[in-house]
Amino acid sequence: MNELPVELSQDILKLALDVHPVPSDILRVNKAWNDLLTPELHKHIRLVSLTQLYRFSKTARLKRAPKSFSLRLPGSLGFVHFTGTASEGTLASEVDAPHKTDDIQSIKMKILDKGGVWGCLMAALQICSEVQSVILQLHSFVSDPNLKRITNCLGVINPRSFKWTGPDPDHHLSTAIVAPATEYLFRAIKSWSNLEHLMLANIKFPSPPSSFILSSVFTFQTCPRLKEIHIGQAVALRPEEIAAMVISLPSLRTLNLEDAYVSSIWGPRVRNSDITGLLSHLNGNDPRKQRLNEVVMCTVRLERTAGGDRG
Repeated sequence: MNELPVELSQDILKLALDVHPVPSDILRVNKAWNDLLTPELHKHIRLVSLTQLYRFSKTARLKRAPKSFSLRLPGSLGFVHFTGTASEGTLASEVDAPHKTDDIQSIKMKILDKGGVWGCLMAALQICSEVQSVILQLHSFVSDPNLKRITNCLGVINPRSFKWTGPDPDHHLSTAIVAPATEYLFRAIKSWSNLEHLMLANIKFPSPPSSFILSSVFTFQTCPRLKEIHIGQAVALRPEEIAAMVISLPSLRTLNLEDAYVSSIWGPRVRNSDITGLLSHLNGNDPRKQRLNEVVMCTVRLERTAGGDRG
């Protein structure tokens, strides 16, 4: 490797960073590799366990401002920590296995002291607050006492692209963003003036008696650059809220509703006719009616069948 041109070595080692379970081990091979790869490692932050999240949240500074940040916590990994019932095997994922020198219970208590998953995530995002793209793949839980921290946690960033989906396989119909988390999430979104692309999946929207109104999030041009919204595997999504949101977002070009349901997954899907039909009393040339027809697209990816889903 040392005999190869620097550019070629860098390209090869970049591939290694993407697949190695502990990327920092590659940087420890020698000083040349450390100097070459540290900026690249800091350019795209990828965390796949709570232990990694906690360690990163303690980082003093980075050699390069990250462009993207992603966090993936499989299953109920985040839930067991704030309930205080985590076993050693639950806290440390396979990714952490090579580095179990830290005391598991000690890290667990430190995570709790920082406000659970959302407290740690806030500290991590403050380190890279100018990040342009954020991807979250994790579950939220109604019983999480730190759920309210979501608003402040995500309020420290102003990304161009934001994606939050569940960590489960795509063909699973599951709820990763519970209704209270949805409300706290949109409170943060209201402050994102740079947002252009928004993708949310495995999400449940608040229902009455909740006072949450989706369309009110985007009043007064809170997200003036928002061009594209993708909402997938959503429940409790009311057509009237979708219509009002589209009309209040003049910058929006595409709203894709994939496997969206009015109530539960066993109830009716949200269809284009449900949304455009709300303005049936208007003239066919009315710009609001035309806008709904142009922007909104309802699609089906998963077919509900007895005993499970079929993609």
